Amino acid sequence: MKTSHYIFLILAIVLYPLSLFAQEGYEHLSPIAHGAGQTYVVTSRGLSAVGLNPALLGIDDGNTIEVQIFPASTFGLDAGSSFSDVNALSGVFGTNISHFTDSSLTSIANLMSNGKLSGRGDAEIFGVSYRVPEVGAFALTWTTHAAVRSIIPDSFLLFARNAEANLLTVPNNIDNFDLQGMWYSEYSLSFGRTLEIGRDSSSFLKNISVGGAIKYVSGIAYLKVDNGNYIHTTPGNERVILAVNFDEHSAYSSNFDPQHVPNRFSFNFLTTNSAGSGAGADIGVCLGLWSNKHGTPTVLLGLSATDIGSITWSQNATERIADHLTDTINYGNVSRIQDVTDSLKKLSGTLKNVSSFTTPLPSMFRAGLMIDLDAMGFEWGAFAPRIAMEYANGLTDLVGSLKSGRLGAGLTLERAGNIGMRLAGGIVIESGSADLTLGFGITLFKFLNIDIASAHVGQFFKSGSKETDLALGIRAAF
Repeated sequence: MKTSHYIFLILAIVLYPLSLFAQEGYEHLSPIAHGAGQTYVVTSRGLSAVGLNPALLGIDDGNTIEVQIFPASTFGLDAGSSFSDVNALSGVFGTNISHFTDSSLTSIANLMSNGKLSGRGDAEIFGVSYRVPEVGAFALTWTTHAAVRSIIPDSFLLFARNAEANLLTVPNNIDNFDLQGMWYSEYSLSFGRTLEIGRDSSSFLKNISVGGAIKYVSGIAYLKVDNGNYIHTTPGNERVILAVNFDEHSAYSSNFDPQHVPNRFSFNFLTTNSAGSGAGADIGVCLGLWSNKHGTPTVLLGLSATDIGSITWSQNATERIADHLTDTINYGNVSRIQDVTDSLKKLSGTLKNVSSFTTPLPSMFRAGLMIDLDAMGFEWGAFAPRIAMEYANGLTDLVGSLKSGRLGAGLTLERAGNIGMRLAGGIVIESGSADLTLGFGITLFKFLNIDIASAHVGQFFKSGSKETDLALGIRAAF
């Protein structure tokens, strides 16, 4: 086996624990908005608005009570192809080091490429909302969220695929891996209220809906390689100089095994064991503009900032630091691979236990606009049409908070009656790429709402690796 392969294997094993976390995000808890171009800040209603724009709780949707209890609740999954097939990665890293081959090296590089190891998901374990006339709507929810972000520079993967040639002949400056994972639960109390401003049908500003939430956050597991990390290689004269720099923090609860994280929704997610705790808040507002002759706003403008807060991690808290370390491998003097392995040990940094460390929550900002075509007098058969758009961006660099801005636009069609029906479709533009979204919902027995949506519909028509995305919700409203 080539010496360069061992070097890459050691580096990859250092990174591997991050791939064992579960998924990410709050957004799948609002399936119809998810399918309508991910326009959560104006399209969500009732319990779906919690964590996205609590002001929308204040908009009266005709229900007094809404409730859901796990497993008949709302959850979602958005996972890269490698993340969806954990066994594929485990099979590679489970290989005995003496049998690690060129094929294994290529497999690892392919599994790590193009964000395939990134994933996110969330589930609402319990949720109930209650509307008090003339006061507003209150909601109490227990949700759990898990995420991994695995963005590895192409230069590192190119080095991996051609390790021998690159290591011996080409300098490599590989900077800023974005590798992190987090799993936490939130217990939130939310409130929304609509204040009537305009008293006649000619009012420009008809009403203002305001809302907020306070939440207790229980951290279950965390791992992150901080910004500023790098791996540099400088070859010449039968030797290679390697330089590394990284600062990695991790923590996990006592009943959490980093080697056996659930990769699908199960009762294993219902843990109350904590690795840390914190507090957070959501705030939101929604303006109702240009009311029709019946006093219904025809345009909604929504703004929200969510997950403003932090977690202090204190259980099994560690820090691994490699502070600008360097080492030289002299190929002419290497008699056995163990000599290389021993020489590289110091590049893994120094691991120490710490009493605690604090991280922000994955804060988000959203702004959106909805045009209610039904309130304007337009109907498509028996369906009430509405169009919406949203811009969203992260306020921190933490997984669960968007890394770059996202723009979405969509259409919803809703039909009331003994069997209600909801249709949604849209487009999302993010990081220079676009994808289609679709959603469908039905109301049975006038109280049972079942909704399903996906934000990666366009990938079904593309070749190559695909990302799994699904949002499913079951709620009862009376």
